[in-house]
Amino acid sequence: MVFVVGWGDADERPWQETPWTAALVGTAHAQEDHGRVHDHGGQKRVEVWTCSMHPQIRLPNPGKCPICGMDLIPVAADEGGAAAGTKEPLRRLALSETARRLAQVQVSPVERKPVEVSRRLVGKLDYDERRLAYITSWVSGRLDRLYVDFTGTVVEKGRPMISLYSPELLAAQSELIHAVRAAGDLGRSGLESLRSTAVQTMESAKEKLRLWGLSDAQIQDILRRGTPSDHMTILAPMSGTVVQRDGFEGMYVKTGTRIYTIADLSSLWLKLDAYESDVPWIRVGDRVRFETESYPGHAFVGTVAFIDPFLDEKTRTIKVRVDVPNPDGRLRPGMFVRAELRAMLVEEPPPLVVPITAPLITGKRAVVYVAVPDQPGTYEGREVVLGPRADRYYVVRHGLREGELVVTSGNFKIDSALQILAKPSMMTPEGGGAGAMHQHGEAGPVPTEGGSAAGTLQIPDAFRRQLMAVLPVFQAVRDAVAAQDWTAARTAYGDLQKALDRVDDSLLDGHPWMVWDELSMLLKNDVIVGLDAKREGERRDALASLEGHMQRLMTQFGLKHDKMGNTSKPLEGPKAFRDQLGNVMAAYLETHEALAADKNKEALAAVERTRTALGQIDMALLTDDAHRKGMQLLENIRKALALMEESKDVETLRKGFAIVSEAMAVLAEDFGLGAARPLYRIRCPMAFEGQGATWLQVDDTVRNPYYGARMLRCGEVIEVIR
Repeated sequence: MVFVVGWGDADERPWQETPWTAALVGTAHAQEDHGRVHDHGGQKRVEVWTCSMHPQIRLPNPGKCPICGMDLIPVAADEGGAAAGTKEPLRRLALSETARRLAQVQVSPVERKPVEVSRRLVGKLDYDERRLAYITSWVSGRLDRLYVDFTGTVVEKGRPMISLYSPELLAAQSELIHAVRAAGDLGRSGLESLRSTAVQTMESAKEKLRLWGLSDAQIQDILRRGTPSDHMTILAPMSGTVVQRDGFEGMYVKTGTRIYTIADLSSLWLKLDAYESDVPWIRVGDRVRFETESYPGHAFVGTVAFIDPFLDEKTRTIKVRVDVPNPDGRLRPGMFVRAELRAMLVEEPPPLVVPITAPLITGKRAVVYVAVPDQPGTYEGREVVLGPRADRYYVVRHGLREGELVVTSGNFKIDSALQILAKPSMMTPEGGGAGAMHQHGEAGPVPTEGGSAAGTLQIPDAFRRQLMAVLPVFQAVRDAVAAQDWTAARTAYGDLQKALDRVDDSLLDGHPWMVWDELSMLLKNDVIVGLDAKREGERRDALASLEGHMQRLMTQFGLKHDKMGNTSKPLEGPKAFRDQLGNVMAAYLETHEALAADKNKEALAAVERTRTALGQIDMALLTDDAHRKGMQLLENIRKALALMEESKDVETLRKGFAIVSEAMAVLAEDFGLGAARPLYRIRCPMAFEGQGATWLQVDDTVRNPYYGARMLRCGEVIEVIR
């Protein structure tokens, strides 16, 4: 049932109310009212301030809503939510017993156990390359007779296959016969050296014939006859089936010419096509069951022997080789098969899993509702990081603990109730149906009397210092990803995880604690996703999500953008090099202004000027780390500029600009390009279907190059580079 139908005016509800949602929300409010302390006997009731449109906002003082800018209204602190002195997660919902029955809530425990997954694959039978033999000519000559004259013939090892005429073979046989006679004559000689030389000559002549393919029996036959033969018979080196015939009678051949191919069909290879998502489940040694069209209903069995290390970029599949015994010969190379592979995910300790109905998945996000211990009817929403799906389970990478109870039925209704209450949910991850502090027009964050944004929360200095310690570590992640140094990026992500764990949330309570609890959950999820990312696109997406959540953190707690921009010391570089970079930056800024103004021709002209300025940079001016990092960044910019110049549409042009912007931001920070005048790094989380993208400007008036006039003011300053 879909009840979010759009956004109206401030007085309109952004949902379609149904009987069950009304009852569910009503009983939720009733549950919050239960046990409320009223003002009796002149006792003073503590108040907090909230927004009528965004009730998840709970502040200790009057002011403006940090989301919409409306005046806050007073409510009793014990009316629900996080009042001063309390610690209650933002995504918590309490339901009465009636509401639970109405929502048909069911829970299941989070478990650690090995899980089995079934993967269906298709493929084709092929020859076992280890059981192929080739009959070739080991000496030049003429094929006078072929004993097997068609493919498909079954032959036994040692069977005559070819009669070959060879003058070279005739000479070699004569050499052997003469060497044997000489050895016999010299055997009676009194000189040991002569006898030894004669024996060595005889053995050399025999070895020469062996190397030409004659067996010991054939050599003995030559010696028994005492006369050389101008023909030799080539025997089958193994038992099997002739699958290819390349020679014909009367054909002259050279050394190495292939004449027959023999295959042992008692064992075959099954080559399966596995998609990228299947690979984590496939291991060498796994058993595979498969069927063929020729024998429907009959299951054959094989064993995974090899997983191809390469990906076919056209089909996006990886070849998996299965060894298949074929003693009765019913299976034939070339047959198409349908296979099923059942694999166990074996880890130590066993993986953490939840039923597939527990997570609500939308895009890259997964929301799970957990029953709060010792509080019947109370549920808490969490965003979690999921691993692969294993039939009836999802593997949980981060966000849940063993033994917790997750909602497996009724979770959509709980999510709907949170959405109606304007709390974070699957459909509205930031609550209230809009992202906090994100601009889509001229209006910005509403300032308070003190001049700071209304979204800034009052926090202890000790907690602020702990947050400030997180910023340089986050900057290290950004630098490593921009430079495509994935080893350094993984190290930086690990350091960021430790920095977040060191933040002491016991210093907070009330609404600030609620906000930190939400943001720390999202940031730690971003770290796990970043550590798991394998491809460049995944790594950039993980960084974009991390940047968005860090921006919310900085806005909510009043952290300065320039504090993050000044965390790394500029690299050493001469003024001449900085001047050359300045020319590139100037052309880049012209490209930005043209894209923001929807002037595509002017943008392409600015791209050409950027490429020209880039070509004039003298990298010999740099040394050591500065040279290495500069080379990487400039190469990334050069590739992105080529993509922009070859673009056929404005969308490709803007994608290339996003890549250039990431590298230009790192160059500006590393080489101090903001020293003369500040550069403002701005991010639009809506760009490229929600992936987000950044760019640089010389002022803080947002001019969005990814949307142009459609959403010119969509974006927010995330950093000031000085």
